[in-house]
Amino acid sequence: MGALRGRSTALLCALVGTAMLVVGCGGSSDTGGSGGNTPATSASVAGTKVTATEKEYSISLSTMTFAPGVYTFEAQNAGTMPHDLTIAGPGVTQQSTPTLQPGDTAPLTATLQPGTYELWCSIPGHKELGMDVKIQVS
Repeated sequence: MGALRGRSTALLCALVGTAMLVVGCGGSSDTGGSGGNTPATSASVAGTKVTATEKEYSISLSTMTFAPGVYTFEAQNAGTMPHDLTIAGPGVTQQSTPTLQPGDTAPLTATLQPGTYELWCSIPGHKELGMDVKIQVS
C-alpha cells in the first residue's frame, strides 16, 4: 500500500509540474516599448504594418504610400552592424526602436498625421551615410 501511495504522489507532482510549465509558456504581451536593448520577439501589430529593412547604409520601406493613421514599422536589421529606427514628424517626437543587432527585428508604432516624417538610424554617422528616408502622409 505504501508503494502505491508513493507512486500516486509522484504522479500527482509530475502532473502539477507539467501544468505549471504549460501555463508558464503562455503568450507575451511585450510590445517592445521597454526601452531595453532586447527587441520584442512577438508583439501585436497596431494599425498598418510597414516593413523597414535596414542595412549598410540604407533604409527601404515596404510601401511609400501613407494615409493618416496608426502604423507599426517592423524594423529589420539585414545588415552586419547594429542599427535602430527612429521617426519624427507632426505629432511624433523622435521615437526609436532599441539598437538592433544583425538579424534582429523590433516594432515601432506611431500615429501619423498629414505632413512629412523622417525615418533614420540614430547610430552615430549612419544617417549621414544614407540611412535617412522621408515620407509624406496625405
